[in-house]
Amino acid sequence: MDKEFFLNPITDPDYSVSGFWFWNDEITDERTKEQLAIMKRISANQPVVHSRFGLQNEYLSQDWFDRIKSVIENCKENGQKIWLYDENNWPSGNCSWSITLEEKYREHYLQFETIHLKENESFVLDLTGRNYIAVSAFTGDKIEDLMIQENPYNFTAQKETDIIKVYVAVDEYEPVGKLCVDYLSKEAIGVFIEKTHEKYLEQMGEEFGKIISGIFMDETRFCNAMPWTKTLPEEFLKRKGYDMLPFLPLLIRKTGRSNKFRYDYYDVISDLYNEATFKQVYDWCNQHNMKSMGHFLGEETIAAQSYFGGDMLRGYQYFHVPAIDHLGNGIGSLDAKFAVSACHSYGKSRIACEAFGASGWDITYEDMVRISNWLFQQGINLIIMHGFYYSIRDERSKDFPPSYFYQWKYWDYMPGYVKMANRMMKLLSDGRHEAEILVYTPMETFWNYFEPDLTVKTGFWKEGPWIKEERAKFIDNQFQLLCNGLTDKNLDYDILHGDAACNFRVEGKELVNTLSKERFQVFILPLTEILTVDMVRLLNEFSENGGCILSYESELKEVVAKDGSHMRTEKLPDLDNTKHITFDKISALIRYCQDTVELPFEIRKGVDEMAHSLSSYPARLIDPYIHDGERVYGVGVSRYIKDKERIYNFTNYNEKEEELTVWVDVTSEPELYNPETGEISRPAARKSSRGGYEISFTIPGNRTLFLVGGLK
Repeated sequence: MDKEFFLNPITDPDYSVSGFWFWNDEITDERTKEQLAIMKRISANQPVVHSRFGLQNEYLSQDWFDRIKSVIENCKENGQKIWLYDENNWPSGNCSWSITLEEKYREHYLQFETIHLKENESFVLDLTGRNYIAVSAFTGDKIEDLMIQENPYNFTAQKETDIIKVYVAVDEYEPVGKLCVDYLSKEAIGVFIEKTHEKYLEQMGEEFGKIISGIFMDETRFCNAMPWTKTLPEEFLKRKGYDMLPFLPLLIRKTGRSNKFRYDYYDVISDLYNEATFKQVYDWCNQHNMKSMGHFLGEETIAAQSYFGGDMLRGYQYFHVPAIDHLGNGIGSLDAKFAVSACHSYGKSRIACEAFGASGWDITYEDMVRISNWLFQQGINLIIMHGFYYSIRDERSKDFPPSYFYQWKYWDYMPGYVKMANRMMKLLSDGRHEAEILVYTPMETFWNYFEPDLTVKTGFWKEGPWIKEERAKFIDNQFQLLCNGLTDKNLDYDILHGDAACNFRVEGKELVNTLSKERFQVFILPLTEILTVDMVRLLNEFSENGGCILSYESELKEVVAKDGSHMRTEKLPDLDNTKHITFDKISALIRYCQDTVELPFEIRKGVDEMAHSLSSYPARLIDPYIHDGERVYGVGVSRYIKDKERIYNFTNYNEKEEELTVWVDVTSEPELYNPETGEISRPAARKSSRGGYEISFTIPGNRTLFLVGGLK
């Protein structure tokens, strides 16, 4: 444990609060030098240089690069570093909306037309208006591909029939097409890298990995629910072993094979998204001694993740420092838990949050501390302030405020906050999260039920469509209630998505993350009807070894495989659920966990639970989600293993102080770390007859304390 840094947390820029440094006016060397000095005085020593609305200098011009070079020289003098931001405003990938000037680089998407035919009614396909890529006739559950008929443009219904026609659409550049990059296209993102990253390399590549830590990618998203790219049919055939075109109508029509095809479509879409966008940038950064950092849009719910990114959680593997954003002044959502869990699954040790934006100028210092403490307890260990405004002149002050820079009314508190946050970032980095429970996220099942409104676009800073299908709403809602219910009882967990199953193995009665070294005793399988064959094999082995699997509202109907073999005749293994423990109610499942999971701590006196003011969000897709006034109450507990010590995070979400007496399973008398003051003390502790120690302490309202002791 780095006690020296805890006492003096201003010596390492890599463990320093960062800020989005909004360059949003005329940028001059004199003023950037002055503002870096201000950051230095509060020990916020690694800002992210972010081109923003209001910028007067030409983005990526020689003038722009000269201003950054001046900042680099100032950082050398000050002992500071910077991150680059890869876009002018956001979302990333467009180079100031220049790439989408070419239609081929805009996001294409599927559209569907349905015609109902009565018995003996005929259909004639008109190709004068659109180039259809699939036309199918549905008579009951029977599907007939009309494109392979001798005369595909004439069809007479023998019974009542629906004709579904599929075509590919693309938006005009104005007003929205310019915002919609084809993130599935390696060519489009390759152009983005050439126009952005390569320009920085030419201008200041010698500082990569030195003064310049890396580059931030912000809020990529699908603008349409069913994206398309020109290489998709070819890639699909290569990956799944069959032609996708005849099956496209199954994306909006249910049959016996629609669940399998929907898995294949979203699986390929998710992989192409990751490979074309995040992996290309990740690989480029690896080649040039840089780190990639970034976050997506719609991290809060399964529904939002599906709409904006397919299987969004896969993308975190291709960031050196994965991130989320958390806008507004509320706490209690699952956005951080989703992201942090996925990062654990891929062995990532630093996880950032773009925090506190859009909270309004009336946000208080105590609000900021509460949000920050909650983020750290979720597993975030790098805070990026949103933001440090270069200028708040005129309309700039209304750009998702406030500025947490010298313009903020609580600015005098910032030196203390930065030291507190720096201590927590260092303490909670380069170790591993400890929890006993692994919760599966039923994304493949959700895909089968999700029926997005194809007439409404989202991703444009406005409220999106409601989720229509009842089962999809139920899955999204119940998953939130389950996870937040575990949190309320201080039963910590990670969320596992199917793509990461390959990073887990069975050891005795535990599931072990081979990358992070986390170990889990209990697996919760909620709301699941579809599983990948890798997950089935992992769970069968776990169950055979006596591992504990708790099932809630799950009835497996399909096993699917990465190679698409489920669409052929090959037999895939079944899930053996004979040893699963089934529950009809979330409350009963949580009580079972409370009764059976052996936690290495116990709050013996004082508040020992939490409560959410909002445990599930409305069934609506919203961009961006601004957390407004949500709260959690009570005392939260999380754990972190580092340097052969167990770190207990006790966070008091109440406004009044709380007196606790706790038992902790450690081998040495625990020390109490106060991140606000930097004090490390050793309160009186009593050895327990069951091993470990019992200790009493008081947590001030809205604050965190750490207990640290030796690990067996």
